[in-house]
Amino acid sequence: MAYHDELMAHALNLFHLSPPSEMYLRRAVSAAYYAVFHLLIFESTQHWDNAALRAALGRGYDHALMRTTSNRVLDSREFPYTNEDPKVVAALKDVAQGFSQLQQDPTSPTTTSRNRSILEPALGQVTRAEKIFLTLPRIKNEQIVQEYLTLLLVKNRTV
Repeated sequence: MAYHDELMAHALNLFHLSPPSEMYLRRAVSAAYYAVFHLLIFESTQHWDNAALRAALGRGYDHALMRTTSNRVLDSREFPYTNEDPKVVAALKDVAQGFSQLQQDPTSPTTTSRNRSILEPALGQVTRAEKIFLTLPRIKNEQIVQEYLTLLLVKNRTV
């Protein structure tokens, strides 16, 4: 099992522990985010011809740049997707938006009040990660998705 798959399975296991505790829910959200982070890196490096260098290439990815790229992909002025399949574009935007939203953890102490349970926001985050895991394999070979995956490593460039 690939590392990103193990992280996602771990996130789901933590989320489904009973009774749910704040600590386990926060860990589930964190594991879900890192599962998606590593899934994106895995898919980005699969087209790298030298398999022995994929791990080294994977270490070059940066959380902030990946978020910036994901947000840029959502801007139709920067990425108009002319003549692209609207279903693929929508799925790519779901992946990009989902990744950005996972980085903005609504279960953090700064975004949750003491009176509000983190169960609902944690469920939203883990579900968001699951959706990315289901969507990305369906579209990963599309040219615009390959461009997105490449841009996750390249600062402020277009393909």
